Amino acid sequence: MSKNRLFCTALVLCMGLAACGKEETTTNEEEVTEPAPVEEAAEPASEDTATEETIPEDVEPDNWARRIHEISSNEEEATDKFYELEEILLEFEPSAEEVEQFKSDIIEDYKSGTYLDELDNHDRMLTNIFKSHFVEKNSEGAVKAFAFDYYQNLKYAYRGIDAPDSEAVKSNEEQMNEVLPEIE
Repeated sequence: MSKNRLFCTALVLCMGLAACGKEETTTNEEEVTEPAPVEEAAEPASEDTATEETIPEDVEPDNWARRIHEISSNEEEATDKFYELEEILLEFEPSAEEVEQFKSDIIEDYKSGTYLDELDNHDRMLTNIFKSHFVEKNSEGAVKAFAFDYYQNLKYAYRGIDAPDSEAVKSNEEQMNEVLPEIE
């Protein structure tokens, strides 16, 4: 029996090491194939330049909207884009007028019924996450509760943690629907 147990243990370890080795090989192969010719490396820079040209001229270089646009245009995954957005959230202090505008924007977005329809529209999602963060942070009562639930739904659906039709999202929407009449 002990030989069988030893054999099984060795087999499991070999399979585990093989799986680890396969991941390393895949990673190494990807690293080797990614650099490719210099010509291909130059193309993304021209795409970034083209993207920057689409930013309206009236948007200031240090403006939050421009920074969000830069994040949304990068090649990172949604989760990484969200973490980059968090850096802006720590730095930015909105005016009272901006908070009021953000409040109107997120309420209208929610009432449209399509606030979670474009999870792959990074610019829209990051902008609405940004706005809802500051509404929640700078409000009280029903507005604060609404913004918090809106923020949670956007944050988790955008990063792929919750599906738009998940129980968590539906629960937050019920809470938003309850407080919405108090806000309007």
